[in-house]
Amino acid sequence: MLFEPVTAEFPFLGDGNELVGNFVRPPWPGPYPAVVFVEGSGPGGRDQGSWQTRLAAAGFASLAHDKPGSGASTGDWTRQTMADRAAETVAAVRAVRSREDVLSGAVALIGGSQGGWVAHLAAAADDRIAAVVTVSGPGVRVRDQEEYRLRHQLAAEGFGGADIQQALLLLRDQIRRVQSGDDPARVHAAQAHWHGAPWYPMLAGTTPESIAFIAGIADYDPAPALAALRCPLLAIFGADDLLVPVEASVRAISGTLDDARHADHTTVVFPGADHSIRVYTGEGPAQVREGRYTPAERAPGFDELVVTWLQRRLPATDPGYAAR
Repeated sequence: MLFEPVTAEFPFLGDGNELVGNFVRPPWPGPYPAVVFVEGSGPGGRDQGSWQTRLAAAGFASLAHDKPGSGASTGDWTRQTMADRAAETVAAVRAVRSREDVLSGAVALIGGSQGGWVAHLAAAADDRIAAVVTVSGPGVRVRDQEEYRLRHQLAAEGFGGADIQQALLLLRDQIRRVQSGDDPARVHAAQAHWHGAPWYPMLAGTTPESIAFIAGIADYDPAPALAALRCPLLAIFGADDLLVPVEASVRAISGTLDDARHADHTTVVFPGADHSIRVYTGEGPAQVREGRYTPAERAPGFDELVVTWLQRRLPATDPGYAAR
């Protein structure tokens, strides 16, 4: 028999915006434990590839929604701070919890890349979030991660030291000027000489809006949110990640949680895997595009790790369900 999960569009209000996503559940009756996806950088959010189907096959419902200003959602993600993104995530969790077919005490987060920072912050703000999984979620400040990304991604895609240093100077100039009160449009115009450079599209800030966004979050430090985290955390990385400093992130996450005497945290690093936890499947030397291997496939064991870890930490029954 062909497995076919049930998918329905799911609107909710979050951080002053009308947000819309896909709620996907198993085809059998609930209630189900559930997962809310926290998207990484840029627009998008609803398309999580095969992930929602995989989770439904394992007995989980899940919600993946369009970020503000993407797809069917209103708003503008480029105007958000990390705190705004966390508030949006908490709103999504509460909307999912309110469903009769969801176990309200068994809602977790999966945050990818930038979504890892957001997931930490959301779970620290809402102690009813049952668990957090981060996939390539940095443990360092945004500014430090962006500088690491430029150095390693540009080098992997064939750019030399002079280009890398120029890209770093532009990033630093964007952050400094906007944080000092300069208009992002003026900052963008002042860098017009470099707009045609082949490496320029790899900057986080390439428009006035994205320059304002990166400058607004550049000094975000995940340590306070991690120290306040009480729910279980699984932090997954790829050893060959060009976008996130893996060793520094593992040290920061583990050290902060150990110091806070956090009871249940695990970091897993997949050898040979990139930012998307995919391993190279081509011939000859690995090919990199946008910081990721191509062609590539999911690292063996990744899906099983996430599903089994969640199954062991999310309650299969909800004592409050019968009283609703």
